[in-house]
Formats: sequence, structure tokens, C-alpha cells
Amino acid sequence: MKIALIGNGAIARAVTVHCEASSGRLTIVGALVLTDDGDSVGKHPTVHELPDLLALGPELVVECAGHGAVAQHGTAVLTSGRDLMVISVGVLADKTLHATLEAAGEANGTKVIIPAGALAGLDAISAAKSDGLTRVSLETRKPPQSWSGAPGVAGIDLSAISDATVIFNGTAAEAARGFPKNANVAAALALAGIGLEATQVQLIADPGVSRNIHRIEAEGRFGRLTVEVEAEHSPDNPKTSHLAALSIVRQLDRLTDVIVI
Repeated sequence: MKIALIGNGAIARAVTVHCEASSGRLTIVGALVLTDDGDSVGKHPTVHELPDLLALGPELVVECAGHGAVAQHGTAVLTSGRDLMVISVGVLADKTLHATLEAAGEANGTKVIIPAGALAGLDAISAAKSDGLTRVSLETRKPPQSWSGAPGVAGIDLSAISDATVIFNGTAAEAARGFPKNANVAAALALAGIGLEATQVQLIADPGVSRNIHRIEAEGRFGRLTVEVEAEHSPDNPKTSHLAALSIVRQLDRLTDVIVI
């Protein structure tokens, strides 16, 4: 499979390492990067315009660059006849963009593929949805500075937090808008389950933890589920979980493996 990347950071690097070790099964043909970006994270070339990226002949485009990249390029990718893998899932909380991408996919026979990100258990959540999934909640706990820069912490002095502090309590839709670089997991969970408005999210700044901790609880006709993940940071970006990059790798393998789990 020929793959193109949008992005040139920590997640793109992890995906590149995997693809370059796949003995030709997964080939990165190029990456769309900012004009002031540095060297490529792999052997593939970089370009600055989407038409130049699509001219390289990818079968799949993988977004590793943030919400803005999905908003700017997502529709054009789907319209070009390529599937789009999105790691910045929180952008789909924008109902207008969500509808636009869905319409582009339906019109062109293409798909938006969403990896699990830094979560576990989304397969069970998706399965339970088909028969009476009634409640889904997520608690995410991170070191205070991991939340820095998010619109949702405006007015909060993160450096002054000395005990675990709830900085947000609301729906997954609200979390995705207020914490666009941190709450993609909330959006992925919501889309797998009962939706962005029904999924409840609590975000905690906790100086007592060094990992990103995500705890899912769900109930329905299937029974009850509790899953907790303590995710290590990406070695290249403390705001990104290493598992998020690995979830892209898993999705790529699922698209090309003969036996799929």
C-alpha cells in the first residue's frame, strides 16, 4: 500500500519508522509539510501543496498534523478518491465539517478511518452500541503542563496546581472543542459509542502522575466495562501519547494483513 502523510512531527516519525521496516508492504510516498518545516522524518520527500502530495500516487492519506490539517485538506483528499485516516478526531465535533467530510466520502466512495488513539476497548464499545449501550464516560488525568495552551484552561494557572484538580466536566463535544490537542481520545470514544453529546468527560490536571491516564466506563445490555490505560508520552512530544502513533500503525496493518483482528 502506498501511503502519504500530512505532517512531519512525532506521530509522522513513528509511522514512518514502522512503514520503513515493513519490507515494502507499506510505502510512504511523501508528506505534506509546512513551508518552514525541517527535514523529512524519513526517506520520503516532502511537499508544501496538497495537489503535489496527491500526484505522488498514494492510496491512503494519513493525517498526523492536527485539527487544522483535517479542516483544510480532508474534503479534498476524500474527493480525490483516497481514503483519509484521521488521528485528530476531535475536529469531528464540528458538525459542519463532520457533515462535509461524510458527504464527500459518500459521493466519492471513500472513507474516513479513525484509529483508537491512546485508548483501549473501543472494539467492545462499538460492538455494544448495536444493542443498548446506555452510558459511556471517560476520565483523563494528565500532568498539569500537558494541558497548557488549550482554550479550555484559559484563566487557570497550571503551574500553581499542587493537587489533582478537575479542569473540565462536560460532554465529549465540549471537551474536543476546549482541548483540541488533548481530548481526541474523548471524540474517538464518543464516535465509537453513543455520540459526542451523550458521552461524559472529566479532565484532571494531576501533578502526582507522569503518564496520561484514561479510564473508560460503559454500561448497557452487554453488561459493564471498565478500561484504564496509563499511556507513556511520545519520546518526541510530551503532549502526545506514544500509543496514539501505534494505533495508526495497527490500522495500517489491518488494511494490509491477511488475517485481521
